[in-house]
Amino acid sequence: MEERRISRGRQGDLGESSAIEWFTRLGAIVFTPLGCSPDVDLVALHEGNALRVQVKTSAQEVETSSGSMRYPVALVTSGGNRSWSGKVKRIDPDLVDYVFALTVSGRRWCIPTPALEAFNQVSLGGAKYSEYEIEPTGPIRHLVFCEDPSLDCPSLGEYPSGQRTAPVKRQAQPSQVRILPPPSHGEQFTKTPFERKPGQSGYAVVNQKRRVTVPASAAVAAELRNGDRLKASAVGLGRILLERVEVPRAAAQPELPAA
Repeated sequence: MEERRISRGRQGDLGESSAIEWFTRLGAIVFTPLGCSPDVDLVALHEGNALRVQVKTSAQEVETSSGSMRYPVALVTSGGNRSWSGKVKRIDPDLVDYVFALTVSGRRWCIPTPALEAFNQVSLGGAKYSEYEIEPTGPIRHLVFCEDPSLDCPSLGEYPSGQRTAPVKRQAQPSQVRILPPPSHGEQFTKTPFERKPGQSGYAVVNQKRRVTVPASAAVAAELRNGDRLKASAVGLGRILLERVEVPRAAAQPELPAA
């Protein structure tokens, strides 16, 4: 387990500073609560709307079997001080409009609370929630953890006086930037002669659980692939638009996701 350089409270300050910077560049005026606020960390006044924001800062990262990184982000608050009552507090969509998440790599998300599909934790970095990823900032790993275990791990600042197992003033090491490739899609669907006649004609049936099988001809024409994540939107009476959610390399310009 890596040794921490700062407390979790100061780690949270990094996330709040990142959120303030991003919302400010959107043209929003950002307010912070006076004193402890159990639900809202920031309030961003944007285009006449007061957006209530809860900030999450995660120092965890997990590498998948394919070499992609995932970032677990806890959505619950389970204390952090001696006065904790033992109750786990979850995000209330009626009290919070957005969850702003900063990860150890510097990748960031701004997710509307109605879009959250979990109560305790979300895993970011894959196709799910990718439409809410914003442009990254600098990594915070070197701020959160000791990078050299042979040295004592002080708080942010200079090393303590006296010789350790490494010089006090070490030579600066070049930082490496790893650009993750977009996840590979699965195999594309192939046409089959065994499809039911309604599907062959481009028709589908909605069952009691709202499940719909997309006709193969339409899926192939749209170049959908196995494992694609789709976003469904109502575009009129009896009309639903299905759009593939792409995983962006990085957002070119900051844009507030629609709630």
